[in-house]
Amino acid sequence: MTQKYVIIGGNAAGMSTATRLRRLDETAEIIVLEQGEHVSYASCGLPYHLSDTVPEENLAVMGVKQLSAAFDLDICTGVIATDIDPDTHTVSVTDADGKSMTIGYDDLVVATGAEPLVPPMFDLDELEHCHTLRTVSDATDIREEVADAERALVIGGGYIGLEVAENLHEAGHDVVVAELLDQVMPNTLGPEMAAVVESHLREQGIDLRLATGVDDLAEPGDGTVVATMGDTEHTFDLVVVATGVTPRTELAESAGIELHDSGAIAVDERMRTSVESIHAVGDAAAPPAVRADGNAWVPLGGPANRMGRVAANDIAGHDDQLDPVLDTAIAKVFDLDVGTVGNTAATLDELGQPYEAVYTSQPNHAEYYPGATEIQFKLLFDPDDGTLFGTQAIGQNGVDKRIDVLATAIAHDDTVFDIRDYDLAYAPPYSAAKDPVNMLGMIGANVVEGVADIVHLDEFLDHKDDTTVIDTRPPEMREAQGWIDGDENVPLGKLRDWAADADPNGEVLTYCKIGKSSYMATRILAEHGIEARSLTGGYYRYEAAMGNDDEADDEPVTAEQ
Repeated sequence: MTQKYVIIGGNAAGMSTATRLRRLDETAEIIVLEQGEHVSYASCGLPYHLSDTVPEENLAVMGVKQLSAAFDLDICTGVIATDIDPDTHTVSVTDADGKSMTIGYDDLVVATGAEPLVPPMFDLDELEHCHTLRTVSDATDIREEVADAERALVIGGGYIGLEVAENLHEAGHDVVVAELLDQVMPNTLGPEMAAVVESHLREQGIDLRLATGVDDLAEPGDGTVVATMGDTEHTFDLVVVATGVTPRTELAESAGIELHDSGAIAVDERMRTSVESIHAVGDAAAPPAVRADGNAWVPLGGPANRMGRVAANDIAGHDDQLDPVLDTAIAKVFDLDVGTVGNTAATLDELGQPYEAVYTSQPNHAEYYPGATEIQFKLLFDPDDGTLFGTQAIGQNGVDKRIDVLATAIAHDDTVFDIRDYDLAYAPPYSAAKDPVNMLGMIGANVVEGVADIVHLDEFLDHKDDTTVIDTRPPEMREAQGWIDGDENVPLGKLRDWAADADPNGEVLTYCKIGKSSYMATRILAEHGIEARSLTGGYYRYEAAMGNDDEADDEPVTAEQ
């Protein structure tokens, strides 16, 4: 008997389900119900249309006619699904002309996605020049205003907010970004890594305002928007609200489908919901995930497409399941690539999972080959066995490669010892002989094995004024990069002589550019009976975290002095 599949939602996850089902079942009737006018569009490319980097015609991966013909799909746009009746296996819909009808199904897939999360004090329907960015129509509406606007406000400092800010800036706007929390990308970066991004945004000319809420938006009728921040009113030509998204689950909830704590639809590893013959995929669903004890809502394009494929395989009778989602992501922020995978320190704290964190900065390829740039890393792992938990990386080149390698490692429960020994491709234009991934493994392995004694920045700052702090860099590097107030410069080659005569008061804290020579210094000092720990991440870590609060001395202290 011919099977009838109905899919509610025609973007990434929904269309992935539909096309996979057709590949597995040529005889099935497949109906896709889409509320908007576009299907299978490039959601993640929408910010780049604001600067016309991606023209409108390139935002649609395939049009409705193309998809319908290529995959023999019945794609209905402008159609709103209003009710699901699991008992009768029917969906009630209203078409673009207001006509109501009922469609039966053998299997139903809910791919209703997510919608912008707009603070309740903003009534965007009444504000002509205030927008959200979720659909192709949203992007084209904003693009139409770009030519006449000079000053823009972006509310929200997450991925979408920063991508919107960059593209409005590229389009010639003066851009203010207002983020309610005290850092950008708060869900994916630790504050010390976010500081690197914040500094870069300001260098590019973005007026970044952290810990700043927008209390009100009003339009006086002269084509501008007045935004109230605290006690001050600011005037803009264009406002984009990018304060996050929320899963669209009203339809599922009305059908009695179980929801996850996040508000998304709870699904198992086969994308099955709590109701028989109904699957859920994409941004509306909360699948099994690494970063939580069970499921988590991870609204990203990669997992959405994979969920669609898994759901289709399960419906068609193929044995398949989704591996726990890692939350692997990357964003372009002007000249920086910001990549993350796995758990953050905040998530591990919530789970009560002990962890160790190390920081380093490594060149994207051999330093002697022209064009090498630094990638700053933060690695989280189990302090007992070295199992990898998460990574954050920021740099101009090579971030994507390392994040993808580390995502694979985390997916396979690898440890710092495993990545230390990875056999990775090497040639000077592409990597160092010891790839940054290998270096992260070496640093982590030294910590787990007790070979390296490290100190984190917060503890370093608490104790630096009461102990001996040694900078192991050469004087010329120190002069070029800066130093920490109250330290003593003892280059690594002179440290043995210093240690032979020294009588430090308590332990010694060492630091260098990234933590390499300072680690070697702790080994030398230990052989001389001096307790020492190295600042993980070195001066780069200190400088990024301290920002403009420069504690550098006007007169550095050297070993000779």
